[in-house]
Amino acid sequence: MISKFTIAKIMEDARVEDVVGEYVVLKKRGSNLLGNCPFHNEKTPSFTVTPAKNFYKCFGCGKSGNAVTFLMDHAQMTYVEALRHLAKKYNIEIEEITTEVSNEEKEKQSLAESIYIANNAAQKFYSNFLLNTEEGGIGLAYFKERGFDKATIEKFQLGFSPDGQEVFTKYAIANSFQKDILIKAGLTSEKEYGTRDFFRNRAMFPIHSLTGKVLGFGARILKKDEKAPKYVNTAENEVYHKSKVLYGAFFAKQAVRKMDECYLVEGYTDVISMHGAGIENVMASSGTALTIDQIRLVKRMTNNITMLYDGDAAGIKAALRGTDMILEEGMNVRIVMLPDQEDPDSFVSKKGAEGFLDFVKTNRKDLILFKTSLFAKEAAGDPIKKSELIKDIITSISKIPDPIQRSVYCKELAGHFDMQEQIITVEVNKIRRKKTDTTETPNYTTDEKNVLETEHQKQTEQATSNTIELLERDVLRLFLEYGSWEIFVDENTKIHAVNYLTDELEGIEISTPALQKLYALIVENTGSNLINNESYYTTHPDPEISTTAIQLLSSKYSISENWEKKFKIFVPEKKHIFIRDIESAVIRLKQYHIFNQLKMIEAKLKAEQAKPEEEQNLEEILKLLTAHSTIMKQKKDFALASKTVIYNPNT
Repeated sequence: MISKFTIAKIMEDARVEDVVGEYVVLKKRGSNLLGNCPFHNEKTPSFTVTPAKNFYKCFGCGKSGNAVTFLMDHAQMTYVEALRHLAKKYNIEIEEITTEVSNEEKEKQSLAESIYIANNAAQKFYSNFLLNTEEGGIGLAYFKERGFDKATIEKFQLGFSPDGQEVFTKYAIANSFQKDILIKAGLTSEKEYGTRDFFRNRAMFPIHSLTGKVLGFGARILKKDEKAPKYVNTAENEVYHKSKVLYGAFFAKQAVRKMDECYLVEGYTDVISMHGAGIENVMASSGTALTIDQIRLVKRMTNNITMLYDGDAAGIKAALRGTDMILEEGMNVRIVMLPDQEDPDSFVSKKGAEGFLDFVKTNRKDLILFKTSLFAKEAAGDPIKKSELIKDIITSISKIPDPIQRSVYCKELAGHFDMQEQIITVEVNKIRRKKTDTTETPNYTTDEKNVLETEHQKQTEQATSNTIELLERDVLRLFLEYGSWEIFVDENTKIHAVNYLTDELEGIEISTPALQKLYALIVENTGSNLINNESYYTTHPDPEISTTAIQLLSSKYSISENWEKKFKIFVPEKKHIFIRDIESAVIRLKQYHIFNQLKMIEAKLKAEQAKPEEEQNLEEILKLLTAHSTIMKQKKDFALASKTVIYNPNT
């Protein structure tokens, strides 16, 4: 297990803006960085990275964390995998310690890592077999025929699998790999006829994760065999999920962000040939229909997709698969149909990078206009087919979230088919209303009404509880933000703000469940050097602690430098106002508790006095009146001591 010292070093050195920036396009906004959230679908950026505090927060879905939690949530790494990945990235030597963990947890953490290690060994085996054996020359000749030089072959870690029944399996077992791991990784198959290599006599294309790990393989047969499929892929397993992967994403991600555009093609060789020509912002769907996960993978890097496909009927059909989902994600999609008998692989080899890009620039059309021109030819002279195709285009337009874009396309479609724009607009709105129409007034039964009334009461109670939660959140934020700062209690004595706060709040319990664990840890650490480091809490290995701390410290807004430089608006520095903030937050929280106590006593008095005179408990009434008088005096004393106007926080 990784030592606490190493974890602390990783947390200190790992920059969240660097880690997130490999997956999300970030733009500077004041002292923060802003981008589209990778964890939920959004059109307006609300994902904020705060370099000064080394964490991120989405103000849309609420997701927050640090460099480690981002890799865990986004790249699907385990906690240990994320730490090791960051240690490698920042050249931090890992100190291991021995500790006991449950068998279940050990299996969960090690299975994925074992598959990655097996895949990595397989990749090296296939690459070595390609480059250094006579039999591998078959694959090498194929790659060279495609125009791949040695540098390209090594970059994409291409290989060739032997023709024998279990050449790789025997090699792996001889090198201490367990057969069951090889089977789970999809490298070995075990049937009734025995054990054999899953990939045999095929050109091998490793499929990488966004962080560069080998998830699995695509494999192309080179000999003619009508019984065997042209391509086979690694089966779905603990690390490889085909619907969530785009081939070449690892090699393309930086270029896609830089160019703000992703070329989407079908095959492995299309990607590799375009890279060889210097066009690196390209990924492949590997011949399958696009999925929402793949589309959102691209969206994390850019909003612009250009689909490059063959110009035949199959290519056109492939180009249109999944395009409505792209529109629904609010992305811009263009389509380029290559000349007949050409694919991106052959066309870039023939034209070169400059000629290829010129063709793309001249011939790309956005999806709606592409469909319009394509369908106009198909439906010529056939009114029924024409109406069906227009409905198809209207359905695509209805997927576009931006109303201005929808309006423009409605006008374009109307002009192209000589129709009234209003008719098209009405049909688009009909489709959209089917998904969102909630205007119907429901007919509630008596039982349903009772349920609704109960729910309303709960919401009212929730609104009241929100007041105390906001007050408690503010106080805990002060613990984290100013805990290590010093306060003068008199001319000669100063203490840390965390000590002042814990003294002032003695006897007051934090009632919000989500804050209790963090508060308990803060109180436990009071007096230790941990109070001097807010990152101790934002990088805490307990996700409940770190998430709560980040949520409290996150701010949606930052002060622009232009306020002072350009407009001469001077904002007080925190060091000049932090004592005022602390005193104000403490006063508000104490006031809340005073008024709550008064409210509770007054309610009990009212209930007791409402009883018939003979049933009233005079002793209880006297006790309540005494308590009421005592709290009122405390309230007055508190107001005088704090030199503030007492208000009712419940009003």
